[in-house]
Amino acid sequence: IMKQKPIFIKKNSFDVEPFSTQKLEHSLLRSGASEEEIENIISKIQTEIYDGISSIEIYKKVFAYLKKSNSTSASRYSLKSAIFDLGPTGYPFERLVAALLREKGFKTSVSVILYGECVTHEIDVLAEKEGSVYAIECKFHSDANAVSNVKIPLYINSRFLDIQKQWNTNSKNTTHLKQGWLVTNTRFTIDAINYAKCVGL
Repeated sequence: IMKQKPIFIKKNSFDVEPFSTQKLEHSLLRSGASEEEIENIISKIQTEIYDGISSIEIYKKVFAYLKKSNSTSASRYSLKSAIFDLGPTGYPFERLVAALLREKGFKTSVSVILYGECVTHEIDVLAEKEGSVYAIECKFHSDANAVSNVKIPLYINSRFLDIQKQWNTNSKNTTHLKQGWLVTNTRFTIDAINYAKCVGL
């Protein structure tokens, strides 16, 4: 039996990688599509892809098929690209993060100036729930391949500690500044994740 040659696709980063039905199946599962819908879409896509096709072209085809059969899953599937469309500045992304937290019962403020022990800082989102306050930094990238390295959480954590010292020793504050958060629409490096976990960010 002849083994089928893999089809190579072009990524946004101009890298080339073999087309993976497993990756496509995983992203469709996360969108909430049913097994039957996933099978139908994958079988259609497999007949339409060719060597050198871009990942964006595949995404458009998948989205079109999903929209016909399941509009709710299609909207979830398109969420990542919709967040990129918020650009080019990070401000709408900050507002989105604040809105998501409000849905979870937090009181939120966007672009808040806070005094630290040493200097003042602008915090993207300040969220409060049940007496605990969270200082949130939002890192929005308009490039899907952008990665936040370890320098970002190092910087954010030092800012948070400066604010936390001032906040929690101020007798006028009735709340406790509990934790710093860091939110991105792309990815963090492993070092960035490990550092953040280690310091409780």
